[in-house]
Amino acid sequence: MGMGRLSKRFWMSTAIVVAVVVALAVVYVGYQKVSYKTYNAYFSTVNAMYEGDAVKVLGVTVGTVGKITPRDGDVKVELRVDRDQEIPADAEAVVVAQSLVSGRFVQLTPVFEGGPALKDGGSIPMERTAVPVEWDEVKAELSKLTEAVGPDGADPGSVANLVDVADENLNGNGTAIRQSLQQLSDVTSTLADGRDDLFNSIRNLQALTEALSQSSEQLVQFNGRIASVSQVLADNTDNLNGALTNLDTALTDVKSFIETNGATLSDSIARLGDATNVLAQKDQEIRGLLHSGPTQLSNFYNIYNPLQGSLSGIFGLGMGGNLINLLCGSIQANDRPGQEADVEKCVDVLAPVLASISVNYPPALINPVSGIDARPDQIQYQNASVKARAQQSIRDQDAETRKKYNNPGLAQLLVPFGGEG
Repeated sequence: MGMGRLSKRFWMSTAIVVAVVVALAVVYVGYQKVSYKTYNAYFSTVNAMYEGDAVKVLGVTVGTVGKITPRDGDVKVELRVDRDQEIPADAEAVVVAQSLVSGRFVQLTPVFEGGPALKDGGSIPMERTAVPVEWDEVKAELSKLTEAVGPDGADPGSVANLVDVADENLNGNGTAIRQSLQQLSDVTSTLADGRDDLFNSIRNLQALTEALSQSSEQLVQFNGRIASVSQVLADNTDNLNGALTNLDTALTDVKSFIETNGATLSDSIARLGDATNVLAQKDQEIRGLLHSGPTQLSNFYNIYNPLQGSLSGIFGLGMGGNLINLLCGSIQANDRPGQEADVEKCVDVLAPVLASISVNYPPALINPVSGIDARPDQIQYQNASVKARAQQSIRDQDAETRKKYNNPGLAQLLVPFGGEG
């Protein structure tokens, strides 16, 4: 009876302990789920890393390393990160060893500044992870380097050869080396003293580069047009060569012409300069003539009657009815001594004559021959044969005129008397 009670009590105690352990395990797992987010990172190797090592962001611990599982070709490392710490979706994981003997930790980079975040349970592939170089690898590489540059039998090795060559080259050149170092120091000092100008030049160069970058489309168009022009010139090489050859011949002729008629051209240019000076001095008169000339020509054209071949107007003489005032008044206009006596003498002598010929409209014959004319569009021919003979006569007269007054050459146009004499 007593043994049955003890057995029952034992099993009850055992059940209670198991229930407490299970409850604690459930609470722990739930706490882990609530407190941490889990990520999986894949490394090529994780020497000297253990569960519980720190996981950091910018040197600040944000979690710990969980389960480490070696696999075929990589190592899967579970990273437990505080739930309130966001990790970028493209984060990288780096195993950091601060020294040869200290512990290691996993550094997550970059810091989260917004954008997509790595979800709970997400993975960081081996392409975005890195591990430090192991000391054994460093020793192996140093051993290879030592063997490569060290002695090999009778060969003293590359390092010894380098020392010997340096000794031969530097021996006796201490002064030159010192001067070179001094000049290098001077150059460095000059650059340091002018660093403001140097930096300004670099800024200006940057501005120019940015302007060229912003004008890339215009530069492409310009290059395209240059290429088109080059292609056109290449396609017309023969024509271009011929044109340049003709131009060279023409320039040779011009040079010969100038050498032959240089003095005459100089004289012509001098005379042209004199004529130009006269025109400049008569500027106001020329302006007046150009201003009133078209009106006067238009008025003259209006008084001409082409049907009668005559002028329908008459010439008028200003002050023609008072010639005494016209002539003697001009003498009075001169301010000189004795002009009053000259004016009285002019009136006494010329008055009888001028009074008899005073006339406002001179009796000048302006239409000595008058008849009936017609414009070309008003002529009516008897038949086509008569019209052809009439027009042929006009063409013959024109050809005869052109033959008689042939166009002069360049020398006759540019040089007085055709460059002769």
